[in-house]
Amino acid sequence: MCTIGYGDIAPLTPWTKIFAVVFVLFGFGFLDILLSGVVNYVLDLQESMILTGIQTKHNHHHHHRFSAKDYIIDFEKGRMRIRMKVGLALCVVVLCIGVGALVLHFVEELGFVDSVYLSVMSVTTVGYGDRAFKTLEGRLFAAIWLLVSTLAVARAFLYLAEARIDRRHRKAVKLALNRDITVDDLLKADTYHHGFISKSEYIVFKLKEMGKITEKDINQVGMQFEKLDPNNLGKITLPDLLGGPL
Repeated sequence: MCTIGYGDIAPLTPWTKIFAVVFVLFGFGFLDILLSGVVNYVLDLQESMILTGIQTKHNHHHHHRFSAKDYIIDFEKGRMRIRMKVGLALCVVVLCIGVGALVLHFVEELGFVDSVYLSVMSVTTVGYGDRAFKTLEGRLFAAIWLLVSTLAVARAFLYLAEARIDRRHRKAVKLALNRDITVDDLLKADTYHHGFISKSEYIVFKLKEMGKITEKDINQVGMQFEKLDPNNLGKITLPDLLGGPL
């Protein structure tokens, strides 16, 4: 179910193989939804506790100097910075590896190197098959531990990808804000061909350059505006919203 496959136990009869196929196809999706929700809850709970503690202290000290708190929390958006999410997720992964290594060392009686080795190979779903859980206690532990730890690793990689995307977006925003507008930009932003661009046109142009919105988004919003403006006045009035004249 965790895509590891140590190879020490496998279905042998045709009926058990058919059962394994059905069980994996349907059970994997169900467990992914269930356990990913658990992992998300744990990480969100950690984030919420840290946010609450830091914001409470921040409200008691109304100063605007940059501090370590600003490095951790984005107070304007009211959420933890992505770098801290990555850190929390990696801490959960390290914790899972550590717990697995301890159980392998004391329950499976493996050496320190082999315990860490098998723990990492299991959590990362590699599973070479040269080592595996042998005792009943170890296998019962692995049945729960592997489900949680493999999803924690997946969540950590997801946050790492999110961090790279966030960094790329911030670079695009910085480049768009620092770049001087050219004549070609003015012609592109001049939607109504007036020979000049308004503030709203400039904002839309810069948002498109930052990658925040696309032409498709603008068209969809424009179509919604046209539905709310049946008289084609170029504005939405109170009678339009009420469905008739006042």
